[in-house]
Amino acid sequence: MVNKWFVVYTKSRNELKVQNHLISIGIEAFTPTRTELRQWSDRKKKVVVPLLPSMVLVRLDEKEAHKVFEIPGVVRYLFEHGKRAVVSNEEVPVRI
Repeated sequence: MVNKWFVVYTKSRNELKVQNHLISIGIEAFTPTRTELRQWSDRKKKVVVPLLPSMVLVRLDEKEAHKVFEIPGVVRYLFEHGKRAVVSNEEVPVRI
């Protein structure tokens, strides 16, 4: 069984929720994020923002690809040349 990284599109602003749901059902998921300082009229706040809007990286076997659709907020896979786009392991940063 060879696990590959795929890109899943999510509903807008649902990236982190989808990631947490995927992890809870046993699917390895990753959403690259950065912390921004946002300012409102009355305060400043640090906010975690996804680097890839509406996208989550998932690592699973192609035979299990249908499982991501059990999660609310998942829209579809990213396709390239008629196949699910595969992201190489070198392109996915190692989490600390």
